[in-house]
Amino acid sequence: MTKPHKTPSPTAIFLDHAISASGRTQKEIAEDAGFPKPNVISMMKLGATKVPIDRIPALAEALGADADEFLEIALREYHPEVFAVIAADEIGLSDDELILITIYRTAFAGSTLPMTQDVSELIAKILRLIWLVQFEAAANG
Repeated sequence: MTKPHKTPSPTAIFLDHAISASGRTQKEIAEDAGFPKPNVISMMKLGATKVPIDRIPALAEALGADADEFLEIALREYHPEVFAVIAADEIGLSDDELILITIYRTAFAGSTLPMTQDVSELIAKILRLIWLVQFEAAANG
């Protein structure tokens, strides 16, 4: 059974629900997420202290929770002005860049491809080749 939150913090509520759904102890979660003591997990889930933004990926992994959703909730609450800029795409990616990211994520089914120098160079060559083919097609039009 969960205790009432100190504040109506959406981030604390998300964390509390994720802890309950994980079936893990706060001690296990704290250890896996790199916190020295489990009491900090209690403080975060009650809204007595903020969840450190840089620790959200490790916490999400320890909880089996969606790190992107967790991060979005925390950014909306703790840094609404930063979230507004990101969400408004003011410094975001073009539609074509977003498509490339979607292709990358789909191709690797949620895992990642280590971006080594060789991989980076190969991707750049493929993109240049695609551009050349399109340029020649347009020129021969």
